[in-house]
Amino acid sequence: MRVFILFAVSICSSASLYASTLEIYRDGALYSFKPSGTFVGFAPKNSSAECGDNSFSPVPVPECPQNNGLCKLKKQIDAMGLDLERTKREMDYIDRLIEEVKPESAEKLLQISKASAARYAELSAEKIAGEKLLKSRRELFFKMAPSLEPMHLPKPCSGELKLTLPAGYINFDLLYEADISNPDRIIVTKHLGVTNRSGVDISADSAMLYYRPMHRYLQPVHFRPWLIRERRPMPQIRTLQKSAAPMAADLELEAAPAYKNVESRGVRSYKIERLDLPSSGERIDIRLQSWENGAEAAEMVYPYRDRRVYRVIRFRPKNAIESSRWKVKEGKKIIASNVKGEYLDGYYTLFVSVDEDLAVSRKKLFLKEKESFFGGTLRKKDGYEVSVVNQSAEKKRLTIIERIPVATRSDVEVKLLKVTSERKVSYRAGKNGKLTIELTIPARSSASVEVLFEVSYDKEKPIFF
Repeated sequence: MRVFILFAVSICSSASLYASTLEIYRDGALYSFKPSGTFVGFAPKNSSAECGDNSFSPVPVPECPQNNGLCKLKKQIDAMGLDLERTKREMDYIDRLIEEVKPESAEKLLQISKASAARYAELSAEKIAGEKLLKSRRELFFKMAPSLEPMHLPKPCSGELKLTLPAGYINFDLLYEADISNPDRIIVTKHLGVTNRSGVDISADSAMLYYRPMHRYLQPVHFRPWLIRERRPMPQIRTLQKSAAPMAADLELEAAPAYKNVESRGVRSYKIERLDLPSSGERIDIRLQSWENGAEAAEMVYPYRDRRVYRVIRFRPKNAIESSRWKVKEGKKIIASNVKGEYLDGYYTLFVSVDEDLAVSRKKLFLKEKESFFGGTLRKKDGYEVSVVNQSAEKKRLTIIERIPVATRSDVEVKLLKVTSERKVSYRAGKNGKLTIELTIPARSSASVEVLFEVSYDKEKPIFF
């Protein structure tokens, strides 16, 4: 019995000694494993390796294992290249033959020309098809690996090999999925996506993913006294300023195995057991967690900036949101595949789609009594009208986010005079001149809202807005 126990302990120790591990950082990856030979895949040329106390770089060697998927694809590419070269050489031979041949008669020349032209046409079609196929195969290969050169260790490694891969070849990111089938609830699913195009097929017993760099440079921090200095007037420097170009911002709004053994290790670091990560260039999707959250839906528009009406989902998440990338769906139907989420006014907010049934316009109001004087103060009335047309067969409740000017000088005063509509409307004035207007538009009808405000300022100090 004792012998068996010692033997079992020896086997377990050997297994744990050579357990393969993968560590992915923002600036590279470290793959530790027991190699079966010198071949390490099609690793980037600036990769490095360690075996015991020895450090070295993989070197290109033409030999490639037959059972490796990338090697099989490379063999196809090489064979296609050779076939294409043979076709080109035969076409060149036909060209030289026609130029150099001296037949005995014109009839013989015509026969040779016809045969050569027919064969040349066949070869030309083969060349075009071969180039197209070769291009597609090369594009597929370079999607999965950085180079066509098989990389080998300069000498065999009998122990654990630590292969360090540079940044950009093994990456991971977070993506959230929102199911908004229920208008009052939202199902949030957190996904982790890992992509490998390093040219090295990875099979790790344990993988750690970190949202931090592998190589971090830190400088020491020292105390510096807070000094009181004499105030001296700064010399005025006259500069020529260029006017900034106007900015336009538009809101732009896509499986693999589901890993159950994924563990969150602190904020933005994850551990995965038994991760198979072939060098395919395809994103492997790993489901991390899912929860249900109360939510509220609204139709919102910002007419002063954008006339499109957005369908917006707002909720207070039960768990921390670590990425702003979202995919939104209703059941199995994808609504938007690339949505950016953000925290706004205490809620997490998703602009999920555009309501094409609502058409919004905004125009300036032309007032008869626009200006009046009170002593040295000039009072100027101004305003605008927002019009909405509902083209759908159902009523729409719309939230309009608008604004009035904000004073930047103490002698300037801005007053909201009224917000009116021919339909029932409610509004609230917030900070920085923000107006939140609630309006319901019946089916196949229209509505408009007028906003009127007054700006008072010293007539000797003109302003503009």
